[in-house]
Amino acid sequence: MELSIHVLHNLPARFRIRFSRPLVSPEKLREHVMEHEGIESMNYSPVTLTMLVKYDNQTVDLQEILIRAAVAFSIENKMASVKLTQKADRNFITFKGIVSGLVIISSALAKLIISSARSGKIMDWLSVITTSAAVFEHAGYDYRKKGSVDPEVLSLVFLAHWAISGRNMLLPSALTWLTTFGRHFSPQEGEGILLEISKTKQEENQAYYEINVAKIDTKDSYMNVLNIFAEKFLSSETGFDNTIFEQSKNLLKKHHKSLEGISEKADGIVLNFNQ
Repeated sequence: MELSIHVLHNLPARFRIRFSRPLVSPEKLREHVMEHEGIESMNYSPVTLTMLVKYDNQTVDLQEILIRAAVAFSIENKMASVKLTQKADRNFITFKGIVSGLVIISSALAKLIISSARSGKIMDWLSVITTSAAVFEHAGYDYRKKGSVDPEVLSLVFLAHWAISGRNMLLPSALTWLTTFGRHFSPQEGEGILLEISKTKQEENQAYYEINVAKIDTKDSYMNVLNIFAEKFLSSETGFDNTIFEQSKNLLKKHHKSLEGISEKADGIVLNFNQ
């Protein structure tokens, strides 16, 4: 039996998740998760199978709370594996985003029709300028709505690098636009991870939960294939990461060897990454 926890929305210092099946003991799950410092409240609705979590994001990471919830959910279901997924944010494309997309398409067509190097250079710079303006507008919208900016803005570093080098700027403009706005075309869920959880005993009666973490991806449309390509391409240029899988890796780096344990029966949570 495979379980799942889906992140419905994520705002500063609060988020809501949905469980794939009713909790056996909401109180015990809440107790296990809230053993970690910085988690203020967890309110469960048995009708919608959702839980609203409020926390201090300066003390504990969202990803750590999700993993703790997944372990507790697995424990009460005979150590079944758990999927953690989050839905792609499909807000509207801003006006500058639409203009930028049209300029990029026009630039590509102009290169095919007009052989003038001067005209091509002008169109390249128009693509860079309109794309940069669109990303800044999008970042401002995200900040006003969520109080934070998505990592897509890092693509501007990549775009600036190409602009300074004076090379063909149409491709990086297109990739920057696609990375920022491509997810708005997706009808599918975003990326997620599969957690396979087991309990292991060590010497001197110590025990810990060991989790094998594997990346899963529910994106399968043509647009999402292009979006994934853009993200992978940017990762080598700007350090781009925006997936639950990468966030989990970063969480483990902060904790060095293991996360804090669940209840007195386990001394820690160890994460093993399969990819």
